[in-house]
Amino acid sequence: MALQLDTATLVLMFITLAITSFIVMLLIWRINRNMPGVLYWMMGTFLNIASAVATLLNAQYNWSEGWGPFLSTITSLAANMLVLEGALRFRGYASRRRGQFFLALIPVFIIATWVTRLDPVAHSTLHYGITMTLQLLAGVVLIWRTANRDELQANLLAATASVLIGLTVAWRLTLTLSGDELAVTRESSPVNQWYLFAGANFHVAWIFGLSVACYFRSRQQEMLLAREDSLTSLPNRRWVDERVGQTLKEAQRSGDRFALIMLDINNFKQVNDRFGHSAGDSVLTELAARLRGAVRESDFAGRLGGDEFVILTRQIDTDELLNQMLERMRHRLDGPMILNGKELNISVSIGAAVFPADGNSRDALLGAADASMYRDKNKQKHVGARSAVG
Repeated sequence: MALQLDTATLVLMFITLAITSFIVMLLIWRINRNMPGVLYWMMGTFLNIASAVATLLNAQYNWSEGWGPFLSTITSLAANMLVLEGALRFRGYASRRRGQFFLALIPVFIIATWVTRLDPVAHSTLHYGITMTLQLLAGVVLIWRTANRDELQANLLAATASVLIGLTVAWRLTLTLSGDELAVTRESSPVNQWYLFAGANFHVAWIFGLSVACYFRSRQQEMLLAREDSLTSLPNRRWVDERVGQTLKEAQRSGDRFALIMLDINNFKQVNDRFGHSAGDSVLTELAARLRGAVRESDFAGRLGGDEFVILTRQIDTDELLNQMLERMRHRLDGPMILNGKELNISVSIGAAVFPADGNSRDALLGAADASMYRDKNKQKHVGARSAVG
C-alpha cells in the first residue's frame, strides 16, 4: 500500500519552512548588509511564501478562472529569478544589462502565465520548464570556477540542493509531458504530494547551504581585512610574511628560483614635512595603484610599512631577465603626480634578492633585498650629484 501524504499539510509545512527561510535570510542580510546576493535571496524566499499561500488557498477554496495557478506560478517564477540573480551577484557576476533583461522578462511571464492558466498541461510545462532551468543554473553558478577548494566546499551544499530542486522539477515536468493525467489535474495525487515533500526538504538543505556559504564569505572578508593594508588595500606585513614563508617552502621542495623585490619612495620624508601626512598618504595610494599595474598577474605585491613595498615574482630564470623586469617596473612607477595643485615627481629605489643565491630564509632574503635597494638609492644620489655639478 502506497504511503499517502496530505497535500494541505505539505503546503502548510512548505509555508512554515518558507517563513523560517525568510527570517534566516533576513538575519543574514542584516548582519552582512554589504554581502552581494543575500538581499535577492531574501526577497526570493518571501515570494516563495506568497506562492505557497496562493497554492494553499486555491486548494481550499478552488478559485475560479485559474486565479490560483496564475498567482502561485507568477510569484514562484519571480522567486526563482531572484534566486539565480542572488547566486550570480554572490559570486561576483553583477550585470546591469542582465538585471534589465530579467525585468523585461517579468511582463512576458505574466502574459504567458495568464494565457495558459486554464490549460493544465501548458501551464505546468511553462512553470516547471522555467523553474527547472533557473534552479539548475543557480546551482552551477555557486560552484563555477571557485577561487579554491575551501570556497567550493563552502558553496557545495547550497549548489547541490539547488540542483536537486531543479532535478525534482525536471521529474515533475517529465511526468507532465508524458501525459500523466493525475500529475497534471489532481493536486492531491501521490505525484504532487511527493513533489511537495521533496521540494520542502531540498529547500531546507538549500537554506542551510546558503547559511554556510555566507558564513564562509564573511570569515574570508574578516581574514582579508586583517591581512590588508587599510590605506593602499595591498597585502599588509602579516600577509607578506605569510606569502614569503609559503613561497620559500614551495621553492625549497621544487628547487625553483624566485625573486624578492623591495622598493621605497625617494625623499618620502620631505613630502610629509612639506605637504603634511595626508599628502604622504595620497602619494602612497598613487604608488600602490601604479604598482598593481606594474606587476604581472602571477606576482605578489604588498606593503611592508611606511613607504616600503615588496614584490614576489617567479619564473625569473636569469639575472638579465630580472634586471629587465626591474627597469620596466621603475619605468612604470617613476613619474609626476599632482599634489595640492602642484606637480610632484615620484621616483623609487629598487633592490632584489634571488632564492637560493642570496639566501634561503625569509630574513636573509629581506636583508639582501634591503641592502640591494639602498645600493640603488646611493647610486641614484651619486648620479644626481654628478648631474648637478655638470
